[in-house]
Amino acid sequence: MDKPDCENPEKAMDDKKADGPDLKPDSSSSSYSRSDKGKKGCCCTRCCKRIGNRFRNCWKGTKGGAKELKDMAREAKGLGRNWAKRSCTVEAVKRTFPIIKWLPKYRLKHFQGDLIAGLTVGLTVIPQGLAYAKVAGLSPEYGLYSAFIGCFVYMLLGTSKDITFGPTAIMSLLTGQFAHPGYMKNSKDPTYAILLSLFSGIIQLAMGIFHVGFIVDYISHPVINSFTTAAAVTIAWGQIKSWFGFTDVPSDFLSQVYWNFKKLPDTKLWDFLMGLICIIVLYGMKKSRSIKWGSLKSRPKRIFKYIIWLATTARNAIVVVLASVASSLFISHGMKPFSLTGTIPPGLPPFRPPKLTMTHNGTNGTETIGTLQLLTDIGPGLAIVPILGLVETIAIGKAFARKYGYTIHSNQELLAVGAANIVGSFVGAYPVTGSFSRTAVNAQSGVMTPAGGIWTAALVLLSLAFLTPLFYYIPTSALAAVIIMAVLDMIDFALLLKLWRVKKIDLIPWIVTFVCSLCIGIEYGIIIGVGVSLLFLLYPWAAPTFQINFVQITDDADHDTVVITLNQGLVFPGIERFKDKVYAKALSEDHSKSVVLDFSYIANADFTAVEGMHQLLEDFAKRKRKLVVCNLRPEILDTFTRAKLKHFQHTPTVDDAISLLKAEHEDAVKKAEADRETMIVPLDTPDIERCTIYNNDSDNEDKTDDEDKTDDEALDKNYIVAQF
Repeated sequence: MDKPDCENPEKAMDDKKADGPDLKPDSSSSSYSRSDKGKKGCCCTRCCKRIGNRFRNCWKGTKGGAKELKDMAREAKGLGRNWAKRSCTVEAVKRTFPIIKWLPKYRLKHFQGDLIAGLTVGLTVIPQGLAYAKVAGLSPEYGLYSAFIGCFVYMLLGTSKDITFGPTAIMSLLTGQFAHPGYMKNSKDPTYAILLSLFSGIIQLAMGIFHVGFIVDYISHPVINSFTTAAAVTIAWGQIKSWFGFTDVPSDFLSQVYWNFKKLPDTKLWDFLMGLICIIVLYGMKKSRSIKWGSLKSRPKRIFKYIIWLATTARNAIVVVLASVASSLFISHGMKPFSLTGTIPPGLPPFRPPKLTMTHNGTNGTETIGTLQLLTDIGPGLAIVPILGLVETIAIGKAFARKYGYTIHSNQELLAVGAANIVGSFVGAYPVTGSFSRTAVNAQSGVMTPAGGIWTAALVLLSLAFLTPLFYYIPTSALAAVIIMAVLDMIDFALLLKLWRVKKIDLIPWIVTFVCSLCIGIEYGIIIGVGVSLLFLLYPWAAPTFQINFVQITDDADHDTVVITLNQGLVFPGIERFKDKVYAKALSEDHSKSVVLDFSYIANADFTAVEGMHQLLEDFAKRKRKLVVCNLRPEILDTFTRAKLKHFQHTPTVDDAISLLKAEHEDAVKKAEADRETMIVPLDTPDIERCTIYNNDSDNEDKTDDEDKTDDEALDKNYIVAQF
C-alpha cells in the first residue's frame, strides 16, 4: 500500500523529480537556467533582457522607436503566454496544492491516525485559544476563531504532515502590542487585529510568490532565542494579574512589574489558590509523561498506559474543565469566589470581508478612521508579524521534517501561512502560525497526513456551536495557569552558557535583544536585536583585514614592492579603510613603493570599489609608481574592464605581477641609460648628487688628453662634468 508523500519521503522525492527539472543558478549568469538544458537563462529571462534593451533604445530616441515598441509588446505577450503555460500545467498545480499528491493514496490507517491526532490537538487548542486571546487583548472567542480556519487551509497547501496552525503565544503577544494603539489600549475592538491578519497574509503570500523567504535567514539564532525568551517572560509575567485577581494593571512589562508588586495586598485568595492548584496539576501531569513503564505485555497495562498518555496530552482541557466544574458548583450554592471568563457570543463567526475602516468616539465626537490611518497605527507590525510568523513556521516544519524523515518546501509554507491569515481575516481571526507545542502533540499522537487538521477544526467548530455557554464558568486564573505553563518551555537561558563557550561576542545581540524587549517593548526589541546582529555581520566588510608582504625586486631599497592581500569583499563600507591602508604602506611622504593587490578572496566588487580603484591608480601614476591587481575573478575583472580605468593592469597570479614589475623596472633602467648625456654644469645644479660625476682618474681613464684638459679647466672654474 502506498503512503502519502508526507509520510514516505523517498516517494516524495521521486515525485518531485518527476515534476520537472529543478532550477538552479547558472555560474555564468545571474539568471536561472534549467539543469537539463544547459542554456544561459530560461526563455523568460532572455525575453526580459531583450525587452529591457529595446525599451532603453526607445527611451534614448534611437531610430525605429515605434517598431521597437511593437516588438517589445509582442515579446511581453509571449513572455506572459510562456509563464501561463508553465503555471497551468498539472505539475505546477500539484506543487501549489500538495493535497493532490497524497489524497489519492489516502487509506483507512491514515484516517485512524489523523482522527486520533486531530481530536487530541483539538482538546489542546481550545483552552489555549481562549487563553491566548486574552494575551492578544481580545475577547476569548477570537482565539477560537483563529484556531480552526488555519487547519483547513494548511490541509490544502501545506507540505508537512505534523504542523498545526492556530494562535500561538508569540503571535498573540505581537497582536496585543500592534493591534491596540494608544487610544485603543483598553479596548477589545478586533478591527486592528483582523486587519493585521489580512495584511500579514498578503505580505507572506507575496513573499512566497516571489521566493523571498530568504529574508528570515538574516535573523540570527541568538536573536530569535533571546526574543522568544523575552516574549515568554513577558507573557508569563502578564498573567500574574489574572492569577492573583488584580485589575487596572498596565500592559507594558516594567509597569506590570511595579504594579503587580504594589497590588500584592489586594490579592484575591480564591483566584490565587485556583491558579496555584492548576499549575501544580499541570506540572505533575506533564512530568508523568516521562515515566518509564518498561515492557508492558499485558493488554490492561497497555490500555492504562494509553489512558495516562491521553490524559497528560489533553491536560490543559482536563484542568480547564475541572476548574469550570468547581466554579459552577460554587455558583450553584450562591457563591462566586472566582473571576470568570464571562459570556461568550454563541455560534460560528460570520464569513465576511474584514472592515477597512472603523468609527471611534474621540474628543470631537464620532470619528471615522480610514484604512491608511489604520495601517499607520499598526506601523512596524506589518513587517515584524509576517516575518516572525514565517520564522516560527519554517523552524517548526524543518525540525519535525528532519526528525521524521521527509522534506518541506519553504516557499510553499509561505503560501500556506499567507493564505491561512488572509482567509482567517474573513472569519475574525488574528494572525496565526505554526505552534510548536501543538505540533509536537500532533506528531506524538501519530498523525499521518495534514488531514488531521480537519478533526482539530471540527472540534473547535463544535465547541463554538454548542459549548460557548459553558465557557462562562472558566476561571480566568485557570486560563492564566494554562498560559504560564505553556510558555515556560520557551524560556531558554541555557544558550547563554553555550555562547560563552563557543563565541562570546554573540552574547551581545542576545543581551541587547532581551533587555530591549523587556524595557522598551517586545516589538522594538526584535528590531534592535536584528540591527545589532546585522552590524556584526557587516563589520568585517566595513573593517576588512589585510596581509602585508614586502618583495625586493631590485638592489635599490627604494624600489621594493608591497604585496597586499585583502581578506574580505571589496564593497562600499570598507573602501576608505582599504585606500588608507594602501596609502600608509605604499605612498607615504618619505618614500613610495609599487603595490601588488592580491584579490584571491574577493567575491564581489561594487561601483564604490571601482571609484576607489580609480583614485588609487591616479595617485600611483602621479608618484610614478605601479599598481598591479592579480587573482581577480572573471566577473570582477569584467566590472573593472567595463569601467575603462586608466593605468589598470591585471595579472593572473602574484608571481606574474612581480615579474611584470621587474620587467618594467629593467626596461626603464635601460631607457634611462640610453637617454643619458655628459655635460659640464655648475656645482650648484639641482639634483647634482643624483648624477654620475667624472672627477677622478678612474672616471677619466678612457678620455683623451684634450678632454682631460677641458675637464681640468671646468673644475678650476667651479664647474663639473656630469652625466644625466
